[in-house]
Amino acid sequence: MLIDISSATLRKMVKLSERKEALMSQIQELDRQMSALEEPGGAESKSRRSQAAQFPRAGGIRPSQPRTQRGALKAKILGALRAAGPRGMTIREMSGKLKVKPANLYVWFNGTGRKTRGVKKIGPAKYRVLSS
Repeated sequence: MLIDISSATLRKMVKLSERKEALMSQIQELDRQMSALEEPGGAESKSRRSQAAQFPRAGGIRPSQPRTQRGALKAKILGALRAAGPRGMTIREMSGKLKVKPANLYVWFNGTGRKTRGVKKIGPAKYRVLSS
């Protein structure tokens, strides 16, 4: 195959091969520069890693506070309503006193509060506990 190549063609092939080697060395230099940016000292890699640390994957999410025991909200609410006496308490007042989001209290009264004996609605978003 290479036996019948003319000297002019051979010279062209040598020049092209030298040019190819020069381009390959430039590519290798670019690869080294890119990998230096991706290593621990590089800016791009550092910001990606810090983002990953801030937002763990779904399997690794841990709650910031431990979960409360079952029925703890009910006990808090009933205690606050008993302390308020017959005049009762609004959800907003309870939210501030118990440090619970008002939305959680609205949901509790809409579901569990309806089934709880002694809890009576006496006005818009106002509840009291009947004396037992």
